[in-house]
Amino acid sequence: MELSNDTKLGILTAICMLGSVIVFKNVLHITPPFIASYGSAGIFILYIILKYSIEEFNEDILYRGRSIAFYYGLTIIFATLATIILYAFF
Repeated sequence: MELSNDTKLGILTAICMLGSVIVFKNVLHITPPFIASYGSAGIFILYIILKYSIEEFNEDILYRGRSIAFYYGLTIIFATLATIILYAFF
């Protein structure tokens, strides 16, 4: 049984949110800001809202064999890492 793209992105979002909270509380010793706690969830919600229009667009252009959910996953990871790095150094 293979997981759907929605399920994979949901799991990735949960892992990123949990990871960012752990880093903020245990490594940086600060209270996680709102954007760090819910930024990746916002990207996931955006994917769910725009999913049907993206699927129609994804049928026209195959993105070199990858679905658009792959790029949303990369965006979630990048947003989480960028937030952690910005709060660590600034």
